[in-house]
Amino acid sequence: MSTALAPVPEPIPVAAETTMDLTGLTIYTAAIVRLAEEKGLRPTWGQPHGRTRRIVLNSVGPHGAFGSIVIGRTSGKVLRAEVIHGNDARHPCHAKGTNAVRVLLSSVRRSTCQPGCNAPFSADCRC
Repeated sequence: MSTALAPVPEPIPVAAETTMDLTGLTIYTAAIVRLAEEKGLRPTWGQPHGRTRRIVLNSVGPHGAFGSIVIGRTSGKVLRAEVIHGNDARHPCHAKGTNAVRVLLSSVRRSTCQPGCNAPFSADCRC
């Protein structure tokens, strides 16, 4: 009787600019992290909370988008996200599930605002 060895899991393909450790994430979650990086949201790990982990999003400048992505602590799957489109945004945008979070992040425009911008509203930002 021959014993078959379990297949070796393939590493998640990671773009060179990915700065986060993507260990334990599904490939769909890793793709969402890369999308957030492409949009200039600078994802970083936040503190774990209960059964979830949080990825903090924060664009450069006060008029850039910010928010978070919540993932399952053991599953590595995207659960939900919240994005606020700048400090003068009227309300946050919410998404639940991997596909909805991908659509939400796809709608974010890359911020051109710079640190120290003192325009009162994003429409006045000349960066």
